[in-house]
Amino acid sequence: MKFHYTADGRPIPILEVGDLVRLTRDEPGPSPTAQAGEWGKIRRITERGTLDIVLAGYSRPRGVTLSMVSDVSAINVVPCDHRGVALESPNWSNWRKGEASGYLSRKDRR
Repeated sequence: MKFHYTADGRPIPILEVGDLVRLTRDEPGPSPTAQAGEWGKIRRITERGTLDIVLAGYSRPRGVTLSMVSDVSAINVVPCDHRGVALESPNWSNWRKGEASGYLSRKDRR
């Protein structure tokens, strides 16, 4: 994960393919396949700035069929460590409130 720094020196994360993230909201729709609190590795960042996240082997038990969540908005995730614990930063609450779309790595968008 890379960081962008504001004029006053505060770090803001720039998500890239391969970063670990934790969902802050359930997947939308009548029967969501991913719940808030699940976490995984970013597999792809789309041209629209949404994320495809692989969950199996991270927040789900080993041996579960590969599970991928598609088109997750970047404002619905926070960076996390290899145990799924959200990384703390005072700026990430602002980042989640709508600044996230500008902080996706452009080189990883497909």
